[in-house]
Amino acid sequence: MEIKTIKQYYFPLNFSVADMQPNILLMCKLLFILLCAHGFLSYIEDPYIPFIKTFDLFLSYPNIFKITFKTLFLFSGLSLLFNFKPRAMSIILGSSLFIILLASKSLFRNHLFICACAFLLAGLSNKNEFPWLLYFQLSLVYFGAVLNKVVQIDWWNGQFIYNWLVNARENQLFIKVSDVFPEMWLAKILSWSSMLIEFSISIFILVKKRHFLVAWVIILFHTILYTMTAFRFGHFYEDIVIILLIFINWPSGIIQISSKNVISPFVRKSFNFFNFSKKFHLINNVLSNKNWLEIKIEDKTVSNWHAFRLFLLYSTNFYIFLFLLDLLVRFMFNGFLMNFIHISLTWLCILFFIPLLFGKKIKKNVV
Repeated sequence: MEIKTIKQYYFPLNFSVADMQPNILLMCKLLFILLCAHGFLSYIEDPYIPFIKTFDLFLSYPNIFKITFKTLFLFSGLSLLFNFKPRAMSIILGSSLFIILLASKSLFRNHLFICACAFLLAGLSNKNEFPWLLYFQLSLVYFGAVLNKVVQIDWWNGQFIYNWLVNARENQLFIKVSDVFPEMWLAKILSWSSMLIEFSISIFILVKKRHFLVAWVIILFHTILYTMTAFRFGHFYEDIVIILLIFINWPSGIIQISSKNVISPFVRKSFNFFNFSKKFHLINNVLSNKNWLEIKIEDKTVSNWHAFRLFLLYSTNFYIFLFLLDLLVRFMFNGFLMNFIHISLTWLCILFFIPLLFGKKIKKNVV
């Protein structure tokens, strides 16, 4: 292997590796960066009120547990970023997170546990096989959410939703709309709808033909919830959105891109520079007057806005840009302004991509 090729392979923005599917590798890298951005490394300490009492043995040797698992977390995460044994590093990263969470009840959060499962199951998933383990995990997340709600009378009578949105969050929209309905009806509708949607998600995730629809239901469900509450439950919202990358099937071959105008050498050079995974190829092709962009995916061709949406959908750079933009907004602003910008940008993205949900089927090329 040439030196140049080696450098390209271990470059963090390259997602075309031998061990993992590009969407799953991208998911793992973004989750690791998200944990670091939220300061998880600083939370790793010696065991404190562990779930398993055996961890108390580490208290006789101060800092051993903390140093060991901080090192494991950083080493496996950075190795994953640089594409070094990504499956093995994902397993180590997920296992380390599990042990860290089990060692301290005060640190345990559902969204951190979900991240640990995602890393571990991503490492156990074979690149050449469908990643059913990750789909089962996501199905269990929603089934567990339903199970937690269905046994509580406060979810059946709407009391939980009412207390949360009125007393805890002081949501003025809910308060005003709720006044229009008979007592507690709106709270009951939201409670029952939430349980029904989560149960439906948990079932249809396991139906391969419904994955595209399920992904849209998940993102709309959580975005509506975030819009109503201006609350992300730690970084649960970001975790779920990143894990939705498992629903995107990157084409195995090269994606050819043609534009109506002749592609200049500068544009071609710039495009190739940022084409880190070498999945896209610019070609000069004569397009019809009504088409300004075409992309060819294997034996299928799409044009114009549909083509542009798919180009972004299969571009790892696009997801990295959105991820960094989200973090930038979080670190630059806070409170109402931060939530307003986040919610506005999220709905703009949804409105831009939602035509894919109702779009025409991609036509095969006729030879």
